[in-house]
Amino acid sequence: MKLKKLLAVLLVLSMVLTAFSACGKADEATVDPEPSGQTNEQDETKEDDGEDATPTPTPTPEPPRDLGGIHITVADWYTTGQAEAKTKKEEDRQAYREKLQADHNFTLTQENVAAWGEYQELFITSTMSGTPVADIFIMDPAMVPEPLKQGLMYPVSEIPSFNNFEDKMWNNAVKESYSQNGKIYAFSEVNELLGLGVFWNKRLFEEEGLDPDYLYDLQASGEWTWDKMKELARRLTKDTDNDGQTDIYGITGWQREIVKAAVFSNGSDYVRFNSETGRYENNQKSDEVLAAIQLAVDMFNEGLIAPRPLEEGSDEIRFFIDTFNTGQAAMCPAEWYRHTDFADMVDDWGFVFFPKGPGPNAKMQTMYLTNPRVMPADMDPDRADAVAFAYSKWVGEVPGYEDDERDLSYYYASVRDARAVEETIVPMLDGQGVFSLVYMIPKLSFRHGANEDNGGLANFSAIEIADAASANYDSIINDFYED
Repeated sequence: MKLKKLLAVLLVLSMVLTAFSACGKADEATVDPEPSGQTNEQDETKEDDGEDATPTPTPTPEPPRDLGGIHITVADWYTTGQAEAKTKKEEDRQAYREKLQADHNFTLTQENVAAWGEYQELFITSTMSGTPVADIFIMDPAMVPEPLKQGLMYPVSEIPSFNNFEDKMWNNAVKESYSQNGKIYAFSEVNELLGLGVFWNKRLFEEEGLDPDYLYDLQASGEWTWDKMKELARRLTKDTDNDGQTDIYGITGWQREIVKAAVFSNGSDYVRFNSETGRYENNQKSDEVLAAIQLAVDMFNEGLIAPRPLEEGSDEIRFFIDTFNTGQAAMCPAEWYRHTDFADMVDDWGFVFFPKGPGPNAKMQTMYLTNPRVMPADMDPDRADAVAFAYSKWVGEVPGYEDDERDLSYYYASVRDARAVEETIVPMLDGQGVFSLVYMIPKLSFRHGANEDNGGLANFSAIEIADAASANYDSIINDFYED
């Protein structure tokens, strides 16, 4: 009996303990110390990861390229010493270049190594001797043809550190113009170039019932063409006093500049490169060049272009400046630098590209001229690459100024309206133009295309002018390659 009571008591105690244990587990299961969506399994996994994971090592920065203490010389014919820094950016550029030299263990100087008249010969003789006086030579375009023909220029497109000049800092027009058979022989970081365009007198346009900004609108819409120029020239050419003499011409300009502008706006050039022969050839009688000469001849014979003065001693090159300045002509094809001649002009003026021609490759584009950079042939490839690496850094963006907008203050101060800068000058600066291959053969001149030696555009047909120009070009080119 007592045993039964004892067993009953033990059974009750066991049930009570089990109930308390179950309650404790239930209460524990309702506690959620983690944020919503996380489970104990996730927590355990995270905890395990934290215990077992190997810390990610911090990558060791790649040391600056060591150029071995080389000294690099950049040659020219005009440097007179290091210019004093005048702005904060110029000060920062000098500091950046000093740091470059320290970080990469090199020195670089730009030096005047010879007078202009002796410079080409020094490049040729020092390169042929195997001891060039510089690593990079800044060349006048007229200095390039002879050493290029002799194979004295390094094919710089083969230097890895130049990266085929794909970076936007390099002038693309120089890259294209100094290329032969897939190799590039010259380069330039200079992009602030302007060239041929058309100035026009806004007052004369307005007096004819035209919007003074009309040429900007035509340029923007793509309707600025040769035909449109002729149409406007006819409308703006005037005999204001009815005496049978023209008082206002539609166009004035140096005749060679008019023809030259037409050639390039028609997508052509006076010279072409023959990849099969490896020679530059006369291109005066191509359809595109003939059409450009014909345009100038037609407008001149129609009396739309102001004739050059016939008086002895008159300035046949600059006469058009006075003609345009005094309101005796409505449009003036000319190089941008002529804006200084029009700075004090009473009438307002604008500036656009020369109009587009009808050729298959025609487009509104200017024609540039700048000094290319070249490297002497047979340079050790490792040194050539070191020079290219250093020079690319040297002329590159100054850290902290990469996002700076181009400083256009000079151009805005030089024009009469903002559209000249925004719609013409900026595209020219951005590379809407080409370099002429005329400069690839010494002694060639644009004057032949305008028949300057035989009286200009008067009394000659386009084919007669092209024939005479071709005879001159063929003779000069043949002499060049026979030397």
